[in-house]
Amino acid sequence: MNADKTRERREAVEKFDAAARQSYMAAVDRAFEVQKSGAKLSRTFFENWVQTLEEGVEINRRALEDLQNIAAEQREVFYNLSRESLGAYEGFVGSLDAYEARISENRETADKP
Repeated sequence: MNADKTRERREAVEKFDAAARQSYMAAVDRAFEVQKSGAKLSRTFFENWVQTLEEGVEINRRALEDLQNIAAEQREVFYNLSRESLGAYEGFVGSLDAYEARISENRETADKP
């Protein structure tokens, strides 16, 4: 009878040992799955972050290009405006010369008897 109890105890201990090993292996497997899932989540996060940065760079590049185009257009407009202003000023000075010449002519004709 003593041998039967010893055998039963040994079988119970072996079953308990097997169950404990299975539980430990399941916990280790689950820990590795959680670790892989965390790594995948981190990778996805950083890939999205890099993509967002790249999109931001592209937006900034386009904005800078647009600003350069606007500056070139404004430079052309100011250049044309300056040329027109110079032309108007030269015309004004020319009209003053013509006015002065006319006045001089009128004085000369008025001074002649």
